[in-house]
Amino acid sequence: MRLAANPREAVSAIRTAAQREIAAAQLVYGQLLLDGRGVKRDPVAALAWFERAAAQGEPEAWNMVGRCHEKGWGTPQDYRRAMPYFERAAALGHVWAKVNLAQILMRLGDPADRPRAYHLFEEAAGVGHLKAINSLARCLEEGWAGPADPRRAAVLYRVAAERGDHWAKFNLATLLYAQGAHDEAFHWLNRCIEKSDDGFRGRIAAVLLDHADGRLRAIGLDALARRAPCQAPPTSHEPEPSRWALLKRWARRMNPFKPPGRRTLSPPSLAAPHVHRAPRAFFLIRG
Repeated sequence: MRLAANPREAVSAIRTAAQREIAAAQLVYGQLLLDGRGVKRDPVAALAWFERAAAQGEPEAWNMVGRCHEKGWGTPQDYRRAMPYFERAAALGHVWAKVNLAQILMRLGDPADRPRAYHLFEEAAGVGHLKAINSLARCLEEGWAGPADPRRAAVLYRVAAERGDHWAKFNLATLLYAQGAHDEAFHWLNRCIEKSDDGFRGRIAAVLLDHADGRLRAIGLDALARRAPCQAPPTSHEPEPSRWALLKRWARRMNPFKPPGRRTLSPPSLAAPHVHRAPRAFFLIRG
């Protein structure tokens, strides 16, 4: 209750705990600095706190140090420097680190790395990670780590799509469209537009609006129409709307008796990776 009632006091308490070498607090404080929530945004300082937490063996901190190098947060962007941190976090069982590492392996483009990336995605998909399930389907569809298997790819896309992953919905739609199942493809395109974010809507709208099929252009226009209008940032006297939720969420992370749970996966057998690639037919971007 203290964290929810007084954000400034909460940030101070988190900072104090971080300075006392409590790894969970260091991770939380680093995230606050990275996001600029309740404190001035400082990616360099955020990276330093993630490194301190990682030195204490915190898997999420190892993953976040990797993300900083991957994204260029507080340090020059460098995929290869990010990899050892993801490797360490993955070895400690961090599911997102497995996905992040696999994506970097695919982005670097060495075909020899594809089996490893496939295996990492498969492990993450096995505990219900939606992005990994989508990635497995993508590998199967494209034949990146073995023979192409569009049928199985479609099954996995459906698994992730029905659980809410908008890229899986889009990928399933592209597969169905290429196979001539246009009505079902339009159904999934409309669903992914309804339940996604503005960044996603903008990306797929640019592709759909450039297509010869007027029905696809109409869906692209709908995607643009659903984007929220640009809004000015809140003035200095207005609180950031998400600060309360962020502090409460990270406060829960500091409770060692409530670790985040893992959902199990119960679809057909899994097996294959993901990357944004140059797609088939009309789709120039894919998740």
